[in-house]
Amino acid sequence: MTPKQKYLFDLRGYLHLESVLTPEELSNTQAAIERLVQASPDELPPGISRGGEGFSNGFSADKSLEALTLNPTTWPIIKELTWNKPRFNRGSLVVNTHERQEMTPLHCAREGFRWTRRYGVRNDQIFTNDVVCFFYFTDVYPGDGGLIVLPGSHKSEFERPENLFFPAPDTPDMPLHPAIVNVTPKAGDVVIITEMLTHGVLVWKPTDRDRRFLILRYKTQFFQDERGVRESFPPEVMERLSPETKALAAHGSEWEIKDLVKQDTVTLTL
Repeated sequence: MTPKQKYLFDLRGYLHLESVLTPEELSNTQAAIERLVQASPDELPPGISRGGEGFSNGFSADKSLEALTLNPTTWPIIKELTWNKPRFNRGSLVVNTHERQEMTPLHCAREGFRWTRRYGVRNDQIFTNDVVCFFYFTDVYPGDGGLIVLPGSHKSEFERPENLFFPAPDTPDMPLHPAIVNVTPKAGDVVIITEMLTHGVLVWKPTDRDRRFLILRYKTQFFQDERGVRESFPPEVMERLSPETKALAAHGSEWEIKDLVKQDTVTLTL
């Protein structure tokens, strides 16, 4: 990260990176997503299922989407935040429409995750063991709804009072509390957060367009919770992933440095 990015990420708990995708990358990923949206359930690739507004393992539907797991802009940031021990462990595609008239309440890893997630700084280096990248394929404008964050909450030491920011969460048109930020990325932008950051989703208001984005989650390669070590993806998804993505999704020890991590840029070979 640049000094400015490091300062802002530590200050706010998130980064909004503009124009990360090239026009060609954006066009290819948008086309791949449209094919997925138009597919019937029996036409979906093995291991991908549609539930509500999301496609589980949607990143694996096309190589243009899979390549985003190692995007040259986000890759060095992911490595830095995980101290060169990243493990890719989830990639879901979301198509958010006005039909879902219910917000996703504020939440974060500190609330109910049994102290398994961390954020800290040592020797001028940020560490967090749960990182999320949101790749956007459609524009979001002020007033549309979508992602909201509570800047700085990733370092909070106190329990968030219930209903402090949303006294009436069932009222979608309620004015935002001044401490809350509604992030408004454009197509091709990326938002990176630590899961320690308090965040949620406002109701999507536009009726003539949707919000399409990919959620890519990374933990440290040695991360475990009460469920122990688990495979990130089902066999039918792993079978079609490129060797580089498989390596990124592999579990590793606390002392191991994956060969993949030693590369500044990574290109999928298959």
